Amino acid sequence: MLNELIEHLIDEHQAYNQKMKEFQKALEENFSNELVEEIINFLEKDIEEHAEKEENDLVEAILKRNPDYDEEAIIFGHNTIREAVQDLKDTYEEFKQGKAKKEDIIKYANKAFTIVKDHFLEEENFLFPDIRRMEKEWL
Repeated sequence: MLNELIEHLIDEHQAYNQKMKEFQKALEENFSNELVEEIINFLEKDIEEHAEKEENDLVEAILKRNPDYDEEAIIFGHNTIREAVQDLKDTYEEFKQGKAKKEDIIKYANKAFTIVKDHFLEEENFLFPDIRRMEKEWL
């Protein structure tokens, strides 16, 4: 169960990384308000739902095996992503009011994408292998 959930999360990481790569290209080539709104929606909906799967489903599965597990390792990275998304949203609002430039939007979108990608790498290379290793100890 736990391993299947982790594999599903990794599959989502790959799909989301591809989507972010496409967004980054589109920002450089076809910047528009609609594109920025689509990016914000993707980050707020898809990435947030993914984070909630990890915070709820993954943590629940871990806690069934180890009630002492510190889920803060999972939640901390998600809060960093949420802050980056809020920065992008704030900058977009400033942009619509003429107080920020297109380059500012691109900078904050790329920052959010980088934080998400780095978080995925951290999970795949450290957190998930640790959970798999610990699961064997919990059984």
